[in-house]
Amino acid sequence: MALTRNAPAGLISALAGHFHPVMLIEAEWPDGTVRMHTGTGTLTWGGEDWSGTSVDIDGALVSLVQLEIPAETGGLATGDAVAHVAARLEDVMDQRGKSIRNLPFTVWFGVTTERGGTTLVTDPVSLFTGYFAGQSFRFSGQGMEFLHDMTLPLGTGPSARAKASITHGYEDQIAAYPGDTAGRQVQNAIKRARNPAVW
Repeated sequence: MALTRNAPAGLISALAGHFHPVMLIEAEWPDGTVRMHTGTGTLTWGGEDWSGTSVDIDGALVSLVQLEIPAETGGLATGDAVAHVAARLEDVMDQRGKSIRNLPFTVWFGVTTERGGTTLVTDPVSLFTGYFAGQSFRFSGQGMEFLHDMTLPLGTGPSARAKASITHGYEDQIAAYPGDTAGRQVQNAIKRARNPAVW
């Protein structure tokens, strides 16, 4: 079984060479829906405007939003996802106390025509769908350097320990694929390993 994203041919073609990646982020917030992208300026996609979260500092693009999204695996347990948002101290403080738990959070991956650009080569693909699992604030500093940001843990569903009853057995396999004999052969091999024939 393969995981597919139905990526447009234009996106696959763009990824084959030198490309300019962008992530589009849509989040429900108590004040309304927030749409951002990791480039600069305003990007238009899906009939909506997406605000840039990066700034150009001496020729280097610095993003004010950092995403940590877990790698895709075939296991039951999921990795942790988190978003870090940097802003002015007063803006960070204004968000304290707002109830965001369980509000949806979605990320798309795309490619723009230029570095930090606002024109997509083609439609982006869904990269992550989850919800806000909490909210914390980080403040640190030394001398004149003072750093602050908002850390937003993201959830993707119930924990593996809470929902570990998901199973797939021989009966499920033959119900979905009646002509498949691999499941029967595996079951027989397991039975022979557990209860070897005694002569």
